[in-house]
Amino acid sequence: MSSTSTTINQPNAATTTIVMVLTIVCFALGAVSLIFNVIIFTRRSLCREPCSVYFFWSSSFNLFIVYVLVPIRVLAFGYNIDISSYNNGVCKIINFVNYSSRAITCWLIVLACVDRFCHSSTNATIRRMSSLKKARWGVGIVILSIMILYSHMLVYYGLSYTLNQFGNTVATCNSQIGTYRTFIAFWFMALYSLCPSFFMLLFGLLTLKNIRQHRQVVPTVAGTNQLVRRTDNQLLRMLIAQVLMVFISTLPYSIYLLYTGFTSNIQKDTLRITQENFAGRVTGSFINFAHTTSFYLYTLTGTVFRKEFHRIVLRCCHPTRDIVSTT
Repeated sequence: MSSTSTTINQPNAATTTIVMVLTIVCFALGAVSLIFNVIIFTRRSLCREPCSVYFFWSSSFNLFIVYVLVPIRVLAFGYNIDISSYNNGVCKIINFVNYSSRAITCWLIVLACVDRFCHSSTNATIRRMSSLKKARWGVGIVILSIMILYSHMLVYYGLSYTLNQFGNTVATCNSQIGTYRTFIAFWFMALYSLCPSFFMLLFGLLTLKNIRQHRQVVPTVAGTNQLVRRTDNQLLRMLIAQVLMVFISTLPYSIYLLYTGFTSNIQKDTLRITQENFAGRVTGSFINFAHTTSFYLYTLTGTVFRKEFHRIVLRCCHPTRDIVSTT
């Protein structure tokens, strides 16, 4: 076997192993924990918070990603069963659903940041913008808007015949070569990574500023106000943890897409294609952590979340026992 073949085959084997391990780990992390997320955010102590509405729907879309999109990825990279390469229609729909559902989860977290900013404002008019009714409207608007913004994928995605990492000609589902491929790389980076992260950070800092102002204006008192303030602070910590995970997980793959968009018209040899496939598949696997780790982040940063999880576990272990609320 030549040195070139060895250089190509080793990254191919490493890519398959790493992608499979990362994907299975993500599935294991999210398969059960996201169900707990959905249950906990419908509990009475949290469901009355507008922020929890965004957390609930974000967790619901993450469940779809874990139980539908992640298995499709396992079949494609682990067993060479790429469903998206069967025909043009399936190719368009899978990519549209994949991109849009992931973006929806991020923008719902952005709205949760906006809600915390409104809720913590010293201006009564701005505070009234944080309500359950507006939260439900916000969820619907985000879902519809993201689907419209990604609808061009239903037109410009399709099957093309390219060399795979083994040097064989295969049908792959991809965007049209040329200007659109560069555009979709920018579009993905803007709508999925940079813009959501920027707005999360912006409204997070504004919320912290509001909290400092509120502490100066309204002294801390015992009782219900102190309890509400403590719950708000915990929701804010949960939000900050989720923001950091989204940014860290999505940025590398966005950079990879940007690179492939700029180099799509360059003739590449088999070794370079192998190296790019390795980078793309590994960074593409990391974005799943943004959708499967929320339960653990919320558990580590939110006391109220841990208490509700503890009550659910006790209820499952002792179904006939009366679990008294201790919020």
